[in-house]
Amino acid sequence: MAHSTVWGVDIGNSAIKAIKMVKSGGESRIVDFDIIDIQASDDDSDRNTRVQSALGTLCSNHSFGHDAVFLSLPGNLCLFREFTLPPGSESKLEDLIMYEAKQQIPFPLDQVEMAWERYDDPSGVGVEMIVVRKNIVQEILSLTDQFKLNVRGISVSPVALFNFIHHEFQPQGTTLILDAGYKGTDFVVMQGRHMYSRTIQIAGREITRVLENKFKVPYERAEGLKKNINQSKQADKILSVIEPTLRQLGAEIQRTIGFYKSKARGQKINHAYLLGHTFRLPRMAESLATQVREAPFTVVEGMKRIQLGPQVNPEVFANEFPTMAVAIGLGLQGIGLSDFTVNLLPQERKTEISLQSKRKWAVLAAVAVVVAVAINYFQSSSQIAALQDLKTASENALKEVNEKANEIKSKSAPLDQLEFRVNKLIRIARDRGRILEIFQQIANLKNTDGRPFFGKDSGFPDGNKVYLTNLYVSRYPFGSNDLTKLPARSAEFTNNRDGRLQNSKNLVGSSSIYTPSARLYLGAEYFDPSGRLKSNKDAEGKRLLAAIADPKTLKTKFEAKDRPMPDAPMVVIVSGEIEGDTFRGRDILDQLRKALLASPGIVDVRADDYQSEMRHVELQPNLDKAGNLVKGEPVFGARLTKEYTAFHVVCRYLPDGKLDPDFGLNGQPLVVANQQ
Repeated sequence: MAHSTVWGVDIGNSAIKAIKMVKSGGESRIVDFDIIDIQASDDDSDRNTRVQSALGTLCSNHSFGHDAVFLSLPGNLCLFREFTLPPGSESKLEDLIMYEAKQQIPFPLDQVEMAWERYDDPSGVGVEMIVVRKNIVQEILSLTDQFKLNVRGISVSPVALFNFIHHEFQPQGTTLILDAGYKGTDFVVMQGRHMYSRTIQIAGREITRVLENKFKVPYERAEGLKKNINQSKQADKILSVIEPTLRQLGAEIQRTIGFYKSKARGQKINHAYLLGHTFRLPRMAESLATQVREAPFTVVEGMKRIQLGPQVNPEVFANEFPTMAVAIGLGLQGIGLSDFTVNLLPQERKTEISLQSKRKWAVLAAVAVVVAVAINYFQSSSQIAALQDLKTASENALKEVNEKANEIKSKSAPLDQLEFRVNKLIRIARDRGRILEIFQQIANLKNTDGRPFFGKDSGFPDGNKVYLTNLYVSRYPFGSNDLTKLPARSAEFTNNRDGRLQNSKNLVGSSSIYTPSARLYLGAEYFDPSGRLKSNKDAEGKRLLAAIADPKTLKTKFEAKDRPMPDAPMVVIVSGEIEGDTFRGRDILDQLRKALLASPGIVDVRADDYQSEMRHVELQPNLDKAGNLVKGEPVFGARLTKEYTAFHVVCRYLPDGKLDPDFGLNGQPLVVANQQ
């Protein structure tokens, strides 16, 4: 839905950039803008507080009222997936996209917000999907809600850049956009309605850090040196200091272009647009053009189609313009002049906005009905009986509709159960191949010297050999009867290897390997941006985690909600024996842990289950040189006693190398286990 007036608000790493745009006919104008610095800090744990303070200043400086607000999220917080559907898919497009989402998104779908755009593809229907964790969206909305901002849309910075360049310059062919911010440089390639994006982790902050370290000055002073190179008497010296960083950025851009071209079957980039204050530094664009010879570069200095309102000082705006592209792109989307309309606003918010609009029109309609009824009443009292009949007929119709709705609901319940079972069967088929891959990967594990880790050919100091005796792979936690018939946690079997496995702290309890999945069940609302339990949820969160981290309870909890366990990680239990010197057991076990961690897909290894000084006896048969039993002698002669160490190693495995769904905000793992 397009709005006549909209605010585009880009909450960046170092500042909030805001643009107020209006649409009149087919033209757009910027009538207000502002940039509010976010207090600098290397500690991200208090970022919400610093952003809240900056938002407060912005809302004090400007009257937002009921104007629509569009927000952006950084591209590095989002997951981009693209795929092609077969021709003729339009009639079932949404169903097919949801099916692909279940296959390609490494998170449960009820924990993400997602949106998609179509693009032309010669082999079918191209789809660009953008996904973000719900807790990230809720975090930004909780900040804007404090100031009663009328948020109508949430996009991502690469899409906003795409919309700005597409509207302003209408480029032909394949176009590269580079927007150098504070912490990173957005790399966006646009070809028609197809978009590719990546964030390069080199930008203005790295240049300032180099100056800070070279000249031994505070960060703020170094930032001033960077911004005022042209006026400095030491301009040549400053430029020579930052030149290696500029070359590093150019090399990273060139590598990313190479990756895109290999992915896009050699598609050549025709033109590149540079945005951001960093690219206005002296020699910056020239240095980049010398390194990256792919296409001509244009430093974007202003706008062609969007006009400035009389309230805006053109000189002040021109100075701040390089950092405003994302905010302007958001404004264009809000007033309905953008090509992409990605909106990651939660569905419940969209529904509430729709209901509010309908309520407004419903009130107006109700007033009109009351007025009409009143007029008719006074004109002819004979209409009262007809109105009464109409009321009775409406009540009967409403009753019939409710009965039909209940009937449909009761008949659709078995379909929901069937869908749940089908999803489980689909995952079983997918897991079958993964399990075989894990078996082969671990069975063929190599030691640091390249020799097999397991089997008769394994070789360690003092003649130790390691044998693989069992390998257990599952996503579901096992119960007491899965590995052994012995009673779980029975003291009588504490020293039995199966009993030890059942009682292992790695598999049972609030610090077990299942705790991250328990956290997924608990929900992101219990955690702050750094991944720790919120202070007001600490006691309750710890109690719930301790209760549901038990494997059997966790499995029951997920299935009670008709939800399968999270699609990753799988749990792998490696059981084996180390034959030989038992004093070498722990050293070899540590080598095994390192080898597993170096193996693709394995992200967590726990090797505490260890039982040494075990023995088994082999009876040697009395054989002659030909291998026949010696006549007149007992069948068995010497007794050979071998020492061995039994071990169990528990791992977490991420299928296909996908992102760990247990990761929280900004890619940082939530540290629940450390709080128990």
